[in-house]
Amino acid sequence: MSYCICVDIGATRLRVGLGTKSGDILDVVERSTRDVVLQWRDEYSIARGIEDLIRNVLSRNNVDLDNIAGIGIGSIGPLDVKRGIIVHPPNLPLSDIDYIVKEYLEDKFGKKVIMLNDCVTAVWGEKWYGAGKECSNIVYVTFSTGIGGGVIVNDTLLLGADGNAHEIGHVTVDPRPDALRCGCGGLGHWEAYCSGIGIPRFSKMLAETELRKLYEKSPIREIGFENYDLFTRKFFEYLKQGDEFCRAVFDKICLFNAIGISTVIHYYNPELIIIGGSIAINNRDEILQFRKYLNMFVMKGIRIPIFEISPLGDYAILKGAIALVFNTPPTYVKFVRE
Repeated sequence: MSYCICVDIGATRLRVGLGTKSGDILDVVERSTRDVVLQWRDEYSIARGIEDLIRNVLSRNNVDLDNIAGIGIGSIGPLDVKRGIIVHPPNLPLSDIDYIVKEYLEDKFGKKVIMLNDCVTAVWGEKWYGAGKECSNIVYVTFSTGIGGGVIVNDTLLLGADGNAHEIGHVTVDPRPDALRCGCGGLGHWEAYCSGIGIPRFSKMLAETELRKLYEKSPIREIGFENYDLFTRKFFEYLKQGDEFCRAVFDKICLFNAIGISTVIHYYNPELIIIGGSIAINNRDEILQFRKYLNMFVMKGIRIPIFEISPLGDYAILKGAIALVFNTPPTYVKFVRE
């Protein structure tokens, strides 16, 4: 059997799996991405972490490197796709570093390495193994630590000039001068309000202004805003329990999500929007509530697509990485040769 290595470089977790051409993932090992970056603190930190995990997963499954067809990687961005470098990733510590990945791994393992944005990788996985098998126009949107997207138009995977044609989380949803500043430095971006990092910041802003009275009565006061992962997890717990502050904040989040999704609809005219990421997967009914505001923003005559929570769930990026190896996108092949 021919295997491949599939890699998911996330802002929270670095995961490496052993995959097969049929899309099966036989084993996964992982580490904290933050811990990996802070262990070596240089441009090869992430690649070294991947190398260690690859050797681990091969060893514990008794698979020889000769049986590995290639290494597929879905990564947080922004990216320099041709060189396989993560360029100043805003959601990682030491974000001023350009992380060299592709060249390092090719030198260490002698295998082809295909590296694309994580959501682009995920939409390619959905096309081959998930909800998008019968569709030609698909957008994958992730609600996780950040917000990202991957786009297929008329069966063509979009990449752009540098491989960053899909940074939908950085569309502007709030144009006010005092809008929240995104981790990337931009003002009023979708990700700054509705992502795993953004929800605590947006909640804090509202707790200090128009929703102060509701916040003072909310049990979420005990959490604090600093630990974004804990806050966001508790936010949705209290939301489901009917907490008034969380409900009021989430209604505004739904409004911004509708603005972001309507922009995606206008840009790409998809027949299907697949929604993934930990926030969506763990809060399926809640995350789809943005649909109540869509008609406020979508142009008349434009088709509203089908919305589906990713059936690949937490493995969408890893399965997409398998598809990168065994069903390499023609646009990528052309892109790296130019």
